[in-house]
Amino acid sequence: MNVQIAQRLAELRRAKGYSQEALANRLGLSRQAVSKWERAESSPDTENLIALARLYGVSLDELLSVDKDIEEDIAFERADRVATTALDAAGQAADREAAAQAVAAATQASQAAARAAEAASQATSQVTRASVDAERLRVKGPWRSFPYGILMIPLWFVLTLAGAAPFSFLVFFSIPVYHWLANIMDGAMAREATPCPAVDGEPASSQGVSGRGPSRAAASEEPAAVDAAAVGRGGRPVDPRGVEGRR
Repeated sequence: MNVQIAQRLAELRRAKGYSQEALANRLGLSRQAVSKWERAESSPDTENLIALARLYGVSLDELLSVDKDIEEDIAFERADRVATTALDAAGQAADREAAAQAVAAATQASQAAARAAEAASQATSQVTRASVDAERLRVKGPWRSFPYGILMIPLWFVLTLAGAAPFSFLVFFSIPVYHWLANIMDGAMAREATPCPAVDGEPASSQGVSGRGPSRAAASEEPAAVDAAAVGRGGRPVDPRGVEGRR
């Protein structure tokens, strides 16, 4: 309710000599309801407005009339309230959009972190593999340990003294070829020397021995079994031809 209307209601009540409690009894209301009208905290409904106009001897227009300046103030307050509501709604929408953008940025950051971790893991595995290969190349095998280049020097002197000086320099061109072949052979030997995993709880060495055939003990037992079969009862040897004839 407008403050001017609330003040007018209070002035008309005092002019008629009514207290808030007496007016409330006449209208069948509580004193708190009349007090809220006069403090502009609530507005009387249409039925109460008509009853007040009859009780005070005024028309509804006179009871509810408002000055032009006050109407402008009311319109300004209403427009300001609408603008404030619109600004609040725009601010909430902006906050929601900012929150959505923050969530999207966090998702992209987490995906980038996952890709970086995967790349780091791959780089670590590559470095480990490279270090293993470098360690394998650093350890010289029998082929690379062979002093081939040193031996080529006396060979060159021999060929030079033998009169093959124009062709003796070809000996030095064989040194890089030998080193290339030595790297291949030592690498193959290093791979073959790598221990194989155990099979069925037995070491690879025992598997390899058993895979080649029966053991010496088993091979030595076979002739003994044949000799025992060839001896008859009483210790006499059995003629194989006789046995074959009986069959």
